Amino acid sequence: MPSSKRDWAKEQALRFEARLGTGKSDKRWREINLLSQQNCHDWAKAAGVPLHNSQVAYWERGTLDPKGEFWFAREAYNFAIAENNFPASLSRVVKDRLKAAEPYLNHKGEVATALDFQAMFGNRQPINPLYTKAEELTNDFLAEFAQQLERAFKKVARENMFSNKECWDALCQTKSMKQVKDKKVASMAQDVLRGERILTIEEAKFVIGKYKQCPACIGLKDMTTGELSKKIEEANSKLVLLASAK
Repeated sequence: MPSSKRDWAKEQALRFEARLGTGKSDKRWREINLLSQQNCHDWAKAAGVPLHNSQVAYWERGTLDPKGEFWFAREAYNFAIAENNFPASLSRVVKDRLKAAEPYLNHKGEVATALDFQAMFGNRQPINPLYTKAEELTNDFLAEFAQQLERAFKKVARENMFSNKECWDALCQTKSMKQVKDKKVASMAQDVLRGERILTIEEAKFVIGKYKQCPACIGLKDMTTGELSKKIEEANSKLVLLASAK
């Protein structure tokens, strides 16, 4: 039975903390899986589920006071991702993103249900540490990113029947690379594209801090008639996320 000496003010404060923590953890889950709030909105609209991007935004900030159907809508979204079960009318781009994602897991490592989300929100259940510990930028990730960028450069050169020099000259004429006035940054990009350099963590943070994206990656994307590989697209998004983290 509950103690008669319960400290209601303290419990209320802990619930508020849990409310903020649950929202932040769901945002962290979304970022890890390279999903946007709009992706959730698009899925919900196609599935006929009452879950909107405005709700998700308030939820992640901890300012939403969820009604009953919200919990079941969040569960439905989670299980759709877990089971790869998406409406036929959902766009291919959104569907591919959701297929590549992993569901939000509760503290036991199980696919979180409506009751799990509600329990975390009310400070009755712990949050999975996967979503409370920020992922860090590593040298291994930067090495993999450099390889993906080099491959993307060669792919674009092959598509356009360019030599490496011709491809570099064309890349320098793209909008994103024209913004790179720093000769040192341009030289670093050249070395990475040749496969002769891997950026340090400090260099990567400097580039993303100044240009908000990898200029070379965005430039190569503008040069191709189709899309760059899924791996480099996802790696670029992850680089921005990790290098921007405080």
